[in-house]
Amino acid sequence: MKRRTFFTACCALLFATSALAQAGAASATQLAGTWKGSMGTQDERGPIQVELKSDPKTGISGTITGPPYPGDIKSGTFDPTTGALKLEVIVRNDDATKVTFEGTAVEGTATGRVSFNGQIGTFIMTKAGGAAAAATQPSATDAGAALRKSFAQVSGWVTKSADLVAADKFSYRPTQSVRTFGELIGHIADSYTYFCATASGQKVQWSDAIEKGSTDKATLIQKLRQSTEACNAAYSGSSDTNSLVSNIGHINLHYGNIITYMRMMGLTPPSS
Repeated sequence: MKRRTFFTACCALLFATSALAQAGAASATQLAGTWKGSMGTQDERGPIQVELKSDPKTGISGTITGPPYPGDIKSGTFDPTTGALKLEVIVRNDDATKVTFEGTAVEGTATGRVSFNGQIGTFIMTKAGGAAAAATQPSATDAGAALRKSFAQVSGWVTKSADLVAADKFSYRPTQSVRTFGELIGHIADSYTYFCATASGQKVQWSDAIEKGSTDKATLIQKLRQSTEACNAAYSGSSDTNSLVSNIGHINLHYGNIITYMRMMGLTPPSS
């Protein structure tokens, strides 16, 4: 399938995501308007625009303009506590291509990754604040600031969660088929190492070294902080948007797991 199909499908998905993000903090009517941003792969990115409509009863809809194949938002979920998003869009092409989006939205800025038929891209967008804002897409500086802010928020929640959970609870798991809390924290630290090293230009392979190593609290807290610091450096200097956005999307998915674990342990997640 041609790249333009992927680009168009993701465009529709992108604007829907930002709309849902705002829904957690404002009424649905405040979502209506023009949304702009950029999306695509590392090698091919471009501007997108959507005129968003919303209704408190019927939900959110949107029509994308500009790209060769418009798309329609068919379903979506948004957790206002974590900012986690998952959306499905149907492209108005001959194949009615289905696109899945997963990522995060925080304070009017949405970032994440989109996928279909094995292809993956990333996006970042904000809601236009007026005529001047609607005429431009976010600059590289704006995008970098938005990514740093998103990473700082969700990584801060992860670090605070690890601090809050008692050392003897790092071996806790809701069921035998899932990771222990310690292994989950280790997995997130491993993901920081991979995505942020990649964003910094290093040729690395995914490693489960932290998750499969010692999972006591003291060791994991140290490893998590070290990997977070490495990511902070990457978010301050890297232009590899794909890796940086993918990292944020991955963290949000697993912070959702952390919330479940903490609730089951009788603890209040730091994002609440």
